[in-house]
Amino acid sequence: MSRAVSIVAVALTVVTTSVCAQTTDTEREAASSILRRIDSLEARLKPTDMAQRLATRTDPARDRVLARVAALWSGELQGVSDWIGHHPEVGWHEFQAVDTLTALLRKYGFTVDTGVAGMPTAFTATWTSPAGATGPTLGLIAEYDALRGTQGDFHGDQHNAQSPVALAAARALLEQMTQDKVPGRIIVYGTPAEEVDPPAKQILWAAGVFKGADILVRSHSSVEARRDRPGFGVCCLNIDAVKYTFTGRPAHQLTAWNGRNALEAAVQFYSAVDHLRSTWRPEHRVQGVIPEGGIAPNVVPDHTVVDYFIRFPDEVYLEHIARMMDDAAQGAAQMTGTEVAITRYGEYRDGVTVATLEELFFAYAKKLGAPGLQEEKGRPAGYEETGPVSRDVPGVSITVRSSAFANHTYGMRDDTFADIGHKGFVIDAQIEAAVLYDFLTSAELRAAVREEHKTLAGLQGEYLNALRRVYAPEIGADTALSKQSRADMTVPKVQRP
Repeated sequence: MSRAVSIVAVALTVVTTSVCAQTTDTEREAASSILRRIDSLEARLKPTDMAQRLATRTDPARDRVLARVAALWSGELQGVSDWIGHHPEVGWHEFQAVDTLTALLRKYGFTVDTGVAGMPTAFTATWTSPAGATGPTLGLIAEYDALRGTQGDFHGDQHNAQSPVALAAARALLEQMTQDKVPGRIIVYGTPAEEVDPPAKQILWAAGVFKGADILVRSHSSVEARRDRPGFGVCCLNIDAVKYTFTGRPAHQLTAWNGRNALEAAVQFYSAVDHLRSTWRPEHRVQGVIPEGGIAPNVVPDHTVVDYFIRFPDEVYLEHIARMMDDAAQGAAQMTGTEVAITRYGEYRDGVTVATLEELFFAYAKKLGAPGLQEEKGRPAGYEETGPVSRDVPGVSITVRSSAFANHTYGMRDDTFADIGHKGFVIDAQIEAAVLYDFLTSAELRAAVREEHKTLAGLQGEYLNALRRVYAPEIGADTALSKQSRADMTVPKVQRP
């Protein structure tokens, strides 16, 4: 479960920045003073100027790395991407992809650990420079899970390419660091199940897998190349993944009065949620299904499940919606004589977007002639939907046009094997390598990234507190939900810090 200004212009640009950086009027009100501080930080760090200097300077070693990335892609890794694309595996079942990728990484000289954090299809691959590990630790995120679809599993988000892209960048950097005796480490993080819950990256984060990484890069399919504004945000809104399990009593339909109908409870709850929509701010996205509704028409259902994704642009109002839905579920259970267990099995929260890395990615996108360039910056999106990862480790998501079709479509799946996909992917890999090369070799860049990320992560707590104050007249009454009623709910399955 997106996208800076001189001090002289701060007063004039705060409104514009706020409009693009936050989604709702309430978010903008809460963030106004914090956005001014972000603008002042960006005016001092000048990330656009630094990115231009780095991307346009003469650096033969970097250019050799980029050429090597292209050769690796065309020689081997494009074929790997296509193979994974033709053999889709959904989250938690990506065994063929993991076997293929880890075999390659071992061949490249990485030490591979599988089954990381108790997940069979998660892995880490670590390489330490012959010059030692005293330099930066460069992290690359590799995804490989497919989507579930009505016409079968498919790579409609082009995750098949994300891991070969990371491998091309990682191997080219490994060779350069070996040749030039540059100290440091490279870690490829194999992260499964991006499209299903609970969030694998949050489990990895809670297990401390990302500790020690100085930077993380990833790529993702897109219809455009756009960088994000600095600040707080998430690509697909803040999300709670919640299952409401109703338990009743079975009976034959001829004597239905002897039973307690869990399906009727589920339907009443589902209907109640629809009736609540008019009381929620219009930016909400609440989508649900009833995957378990009973066994047979002539048996009173005693077990049903309603599965919801609850989304909102900020996590404070999201909590308000979730509380109202919990109350509706409890009410449906009470009126039908059933019981309900509420399981929060996944959550996605705002991450941190660092302009220093966003501008650097975009400068290289221009340099390399990436298709689909969009000058207008988007709202902050973090680089991971799971939030905590980007709050802890600075990073960037590389997005280059690799399809003419929207995400999660069969058209995007088809474009992964076409020229538009292959061209986009090699540029993705080159940009990943370029960003990591500059981070490895430029102390100025590393210092700027560390300062910006630390400052933004510190401001995020202030922003959330400001949101709570702004929302208070509207949702203050329900924040006093009794501790006992919350304690009665099923303990979430997602690992938490």
